[in-house]
Amino acid sequence: MGKAPSKSLTRPSCVGPKALPLPIFQKLKDKRVILASASPRRKEIFATSDFHPEIITSTFAEDLPHSRFQGRLADYPIATGAEKAMEVYERLVKENEYDPPDLVISADTVVIFPPEKDTIEGGQYHGEISEVLEKPINKDEQARSLSLMAGRQCEVITGVSIVYPTIEAPGFKVQSISASTLVKFYDNSDETIKAYVNSEEGIDRAGGFAIQGLGGILIEKIVGDYNNCVGFPSSAFWKWISELDADGVFDESWKE
Repeated sequence: MGKAPSKSLTRPSCVGPKALPLPIFQKLKDKRVILASASPRRKEIFATSDFHPEIITSTFAEDLPHSRFQGRLADYPIATGAEKAMEVYERLVKENEYDPPDLVISADTVVIFPPEKDTIEGGQYHGEISEVLEKPINKDEQARSLSLMAGRQCEVITGVSIVYPTIEAPGFKVQSISASTLVKFYDNSDETIKAYVNSEEGIDRAGGFAIQGLGGILIEKIVGDYNNCVGFPSSAFWKWISELDADGVFDESWKE
C-alpha cells in the first residue's frame, strides 16, 4: 500500500502538552490516530491522559450471534471491537489510500451475567447459563436485568482492538486485548430498581446501569478496573500498547 510521507500532512496533534512523557505518547504525537467510537465516556477517559484521537464512528452492525461464543463469552466483545476497527480502517483507506490511519482504536463493552466462572462445573451457579446483557431495549428489560443481578455479581468485559498498516497483505494488522471487572450489586429492592429505571439513566448502557452516575448507588463493590466499567480500560491499554511499541511492533508502519 502506498503512503505519502507523513511530513507532507498537517493535522492537530492528538497528544496534548500535559500527557505523560512516555515513548508511546511521543511516537503518537504526530500520527493519525482514530477512535472508532462515538462514546463520550471513552473520549473523556482518553482526555484524562491528555490524548485526543480523531473520532470516526464505526458503521459495523454489532450483530454477531451470541451463540457463536457460548462457553467463551469474553471473546464476543473482542470480535465485535475488531470488526468495528477494521470497518473504519478500510473505509478511510478507500477514501484516501495515501493518508491511511496510523492507528485505529476500538472497544466494545458488555456485561456477562452470571460470570462464566460461576456457571462452569464447580462454580457457585453451575447449571445456570451465562448470557451477554446488551443495552436494554426498553425499561421493562432494564428492570428485569437489574432485578436478576440484585445481591449478585456480573462481569463487565471490554474488548479493545487496534488496527495499523503493514506491508504484508491485506495491508493492515489487528491486535486485541480484553479487560474484566467484577461488579457486585447490593440486594436492591424493587422500589430502588424502579426508581433507578425511572431516572432514565442506564437505558443506553450494557446491562442497564451506569456505574459513574446514579447507578453507583446500586453497587456494593467492584474487583478490577473502574474505568473498564465506564467503557475503556485505559491503564491496561496504555501498558499493552507501550509493550507492543517496545517490542518493535510499530517500527515499520510508523517510520518517518
